[in-house]
Amino acid sequence: MRMADWLTYTDIEQLKALNRFYGLSPNHHSKQDLICTLLNQISQKNKLKQMVDQLSPAENRFLQLILLDHHVGYSIEELLARGKMAIQDETCTPRSLIVGAIKRGWLFPGISVRNHDLYHIPTDLRKELIELMIAPYMRDGLEDEQLDTYRNEMNLLWDDLICFLRFIRQELVRLTQDGAIYKQLQKKLFQTFSVMEEPLTKKGYRFGFGRSYHLYPDRFALLYDYAYYQGYIEENKNGILCLTQKGQGKCTDTSKTPQELYRFWIRLYRRPIEGLPIVLRWIGVLTKSKWISLAQIYLAVRPWLKRYYNETEESLFRKIIQMLLHLGVIQLGKKNGQSYLKLTEHGKQWMKVVSVFDEQAMEKDFYKYI
Repeated sequence: MRMADWLTYTDIEQLKALNRFYGLSPNHHSKQDLICTLLNQISQKNKLKQMVDQLSPAENRFLQLILLDHHVGYSIEELLARGKMAIQDETCTPRSLIVGAIKRGWLFPGISVRNHDLYHIPTDLRKELIELMIAPYMRDGLEDEQLDTYRNEMNLLWDDLICFLRFIRQELVRLTQDGAIYKQLQKKLFQTFSVMEEPLTKKGYRFGFGRSYHLYPDRFALLYDYAYYQGYIEENKNGILCLTQKGQGKCTDTSKTPQELYRFWIRLYRRPIEGLPIVLRWIGVLTKSKWISLAQIYLAVRPWLKRYYNETEESLFRKIIQMLLHLGVIQLGKKNGQSYLKLTEHGKQWMKVVSVFDEQAMEKDFYKYI
């Protein structure tokens, strides 16, 4: 519902509380008069922007979490969880963040028996707040014809998954004592892929991003883990990688469900990158219609990235962007040597239907090292 509807259904005491918060005149002759005065106050974009600019960092993060999520209504438990995520190093409480949003008229309790335990953001207010939030990062947006080049890998990862399964069907794939495909065979496999990778050569810390992440480059590690998790492949006791009966059937299956790979990746990477859901929502709202520079996107999501062992905020951001490209969620463009992003057709669809906050982190025992 829109703000006018929520104010109409709100009881007189809450309306008076909103009136006091905004410092408006207490002399109103009717509820309708009070609603009109409040509606005029809350709907003014310049005053709304001023209020957003005056929010504390924790209040701003809390606002992002409830605005950019797909949820129509939030339970108090969901709001408390988002409040806890928003606080970070500040001294406020999750409950104080919720109370602050209610006092401003940004959250309303449900009005029917069915949703009385849920809190809602008026639809028109949500739209205006999101526009205010993203405006600073949209100034250098480009149209398609303004780009020099662009790269789009939509469907290629799924095609290479099938290619991988067929390779196992045709070849004897032996595993090392560490459980990795021998590097010469990896090279042979990667040459059949639409997007080439090289076997890992440098020794160093690689853990936390999947079961086989320490053995393979990022893109193939995701493919391998997905195939293993889905039961398409198995590592037998003789050190041979084999197709299961389910994997045999997948080799001849012409249907494509790359959205499942995207959801699997979210679950896999959410454990080491706790803020991944809100980072993805930021990318979704910024790049759904225009090409936005990589630098501007990083500025928007930087507060949600935390170092993970030897991974810095910047390296985590690069990893997210690279994997979104491989997954076919985004496309990368270039203009005068600067990188730009935009959602693909798959990305637009998946950002609508996949609630990233509801995708639970992968079970910890799936990872070999974490």
